[in-house]
Amino acid sequence: MGKTNVAEKTAPVAEVVEVVEVANVTPVMKVVKDVVEEPRKLTLEERIQRVEDLSMLIDRWKTLNDSRRKLQTFQIGADSLSSVISLRDANGNEFKTSNSAVITSVIDEMKRTLDGKVRDVEELINL
Repeated sequence: MGKTNVAEKTAPVAEVVEVVEVANVTPVMKVVKDVVEEPRKLTLEERIQRVEDLSMLIDRWKTLNDSRRKLQTFQIGADSLSSVISLRDANGNEFKTSNSAVITSVIDEMKRTLDGKVRDVEELINL
């Protein structure tokens, strides 16, 4: 008729290997159980590589957190002259502004970006 919104439940089904019939006896089924494979042990080289990878992630996490702390302590002056933000490209071109609204917006975006990067590295460390 129509589809219903009832979720179907499935259960693991054992595999029937063989059914043996004997006169005046009920059939016998042999059930093969799932074999749980143990995880492969890492070689010494693989373990060392994992430690080195984790060490690099921890260093990146520390650097990001230090940058985030420095940014949180940054004070913007109310007089629009005491704080200056400067951007310089690879060609030596430079942009400077002391507009406090622009500086506040840039700092807020930097904080959001750093927070996201810290979360990404924390997720990689927890894998």
